[in-house]
Amino acid sequence: MTRTVRSAWPLMAACMMMLSVACLTWSAPAKPRPAAPAATKPATGDILVTPTTSPAERARQRRQFFQKARKVAALNRRLTAYFKAEQFDKCEPLIKQIIEIAPKSPIAWYNYACYFSRVGQGDKAIESLTKAIEHGYSSFGYLERDPDLEAARKLPGYKKLRTLQDRVQRERASKVRDALVEQFGQDYAYEIDHDHRMVFATNVDSQTLSEMKQRLTAYAMAQWKDLFENTFEKYLTIVIPKKEDWRWGPTVGGFYSRASNMLIARTVGLTLVHEFTHALHRADQEGFGQSHPIWMTEGLATLFESSRIVDGHALPAPNSRLNALQRLLRRKDQIPLAELIRASQPKFMQNPTASYSEVRYFMMYLHSKGMLRKWYDAYVEGYDSDRTGRAALEKVFGKKLDKIEADWHKWVMDQKPALTRLPPDSAYIGIQLAQAIDGVEIIRIVPGGGADKAGLKPGDVILQVDDVRTIEPAQLMNVVNAHDAGDKVKIRYRRDGKYEFVTVTLTKMPAARRLPRRRRPRPAATAPATRPATTAPSSRPAVGPPKRRTLPPPRKTGRKKAA
Repeated sequence: MTRTVRSAWPLMAACMMMLSVACLTWSAPAKPRPAAPAATKPATGDILVTPTTSPAERARQRRQFFQKARKVAALNRRLTAYFKAEQFDKCEPLIKQIIEIAPKSPIAWYNYACYFSRVGQGDKAIESLTKAIEHGYSSFGYLERDPDLEAARKLPGYKKLRTLQDRVQRERASKVRDALVEQFGQDYAYEIDHDHRMVFATNVDSQTLSEMKQRLTAYAMAQWKDLFENTFEKYLTIVIPKKEDWRWGPTVGGFYSRASNMLIARTVGLTLVHEFTHALHRADQEGFGQSHPIWMTEGLATLFESSRIVDGHALPAPNSRLNALQRLLRRKDQIPLAELIRASQPKFMQNPTASYSEVRYFMMYLHSKGMLRKWYDAYVEGYDSDRTGRAALEKVFGKKLDKIEADWHKWVMDQKPALTRLPPDSAYIGIQLAQAIDGVEIIRIVPGGGADKAGLKPGDVILQVDDVRTIEPAQLMNVVNAHDAGDKVKIRYRRDGKYEFVTVTLTKMPAARRLPRRRRPRPAATAPATRPATTAPSSRPAVGPPKRRTLPPPRKTGRKKAA
């Protein structure tokens, strides 16, 4: 019996609600079709369709959806108990009730196959597996290990299921692409990568799409070699929308929906890699029939969000989360590690600055010690006995968690802070910049600076400096900071859809940029004689129930920086 039945339904329900609300806010209001309830069930049908019902009717449908979901969850709990007790005579009536409520649920048909396999009805087991695949079941990695299907796997008909699965997945990928074309129109670039099971709908030119595909493919191959065992069984949808099609606010960089296996990002930079790691990790969890805690999922996503591929390996690089964590440690305001690894999703999100910084740099600590894969394997192996990860940590380090935590804190404080702005006397291109979809856009040119003399203009998008691909402003600043004034750098940029190269001679940052901004003195007649006393904030202030999110805390993507 699939372990997906045993995982918590509320998590899936929240994910489905998030995607429904998100899609309803699209320019042409859209929502995913309701999917049969299951914690790791693939979505069925087209991922985006235009609703024809009123808001009140959609609200009524959502209430009915969750009512059915709660009923299915209760039936699944009873079914799981009967399977564990091997009381198979009580299982079939429950499965029939679930199928009556959710006739297209791949998990329900999968569990029916498990039942038939256990009671010696092999032909019916194969028939049920066929229906599960036709309705979207794609976790073949788990299917081939599930002990409940041991008898079914020995039958001749089982070998045909893999071919069926490939055909069904290809057909579904084509339907997804067609739905995306209908949703976004012909101005987008669409492509299906059958070899790596990805569907693209992007607001970029063919050259940028090709580069993005190569980058994600290289990243996936590196992670499948170094960390994750299970590859994509179902196709991942990746959407990079136009600015006018974005409906999630200026501070949201993107998100990954497990329900539809769809990734949406504003740019092809840091957030895309973060959410892509979520998709890779989710595929691995499904292959093992597991559901890992939020500190792990966000820890791995943040770890590799700032990374580069070197000799086929994904190597994490420092980012500004280190600076935030060092400030927390100096103030002794961090979340204790034992508390962090037990945190639920709402608890984790109560203090996202601390949570995300800590999990990122704890994973970085494991990576730096060569322990990341060793610990991850130990965690997967011991998942049933400890789902927090504590036992695996203590096993691979050979010490208690408090000692691991103390060593980790010392390591963090020994790290060099990440560069967040160019220091005084640094080299300087002579531009103000902001984030673009696939690079950094020049907002303003400093007269007389290197960029000005080289002929760069506002609106140009810098894509590469020397041999370094610069998608994020931080990447550009790090490259420039490694040079001295007077050095020449070769810049690749795009202007009006055309790609060009130019050589820029770096200059020294103007002294005026180093002067602190002074506030204008307040007139004496209006200045208060005394200031009210301030109360120091608590380490983790109480807040209302947070909204569920599958992405890092919002980053201000529109801030202008100097380079």
